[in-house]
Amino acid sequence: MKNCSKKGFTLIELMIVIAIIAILASILVPNFIQAKAQSMWTACQSNLRNVATSLEMYSTDNLGHYPATLAGLTPNYMANIPVCPSGNVAYTYVTQQNPDVFTTNCTGSNHVRIAGIRANYPMYSSQAGLVPK
Repeated sequence: MKNCSKKGFTLIELMIVIAIIAILASILVPNFIQAKAQSMWTACQSNLRNVATSLEMYSTDNLGHYPATLAGLTPNYMANIPVCPSGNVAYTYVTQQNPDVFTTNCTGSNHVRIAGIRANYPMYSSQAGLVPK
């Protein structure tokens, strides 16, 4: 009798392994996309808090007045003005006097992929802090 030793995988075995990998990938990839979107949302909120802290420091040094534009924060209060990590767009900044207040927010619909997030959020207000989504 001849000794038949198996030296490789059969086509069926390879197809089963490929099918299992495809099923796992289809389960995991959407979770990774959602996690990335959530991390960008959190980074955007952090950027807005940093901008708001710099605006408050500016206000303290300038008799309670906020700068006309965010560019007024550089270089004394911020090295550079951050942008949204999700869409690489600048933040919207609106200020008014009497009383001196400001709002700043993420521009556009960069975070709409996350359930429950509206366009132009997150938003930070000098009166309310970080505005809920």
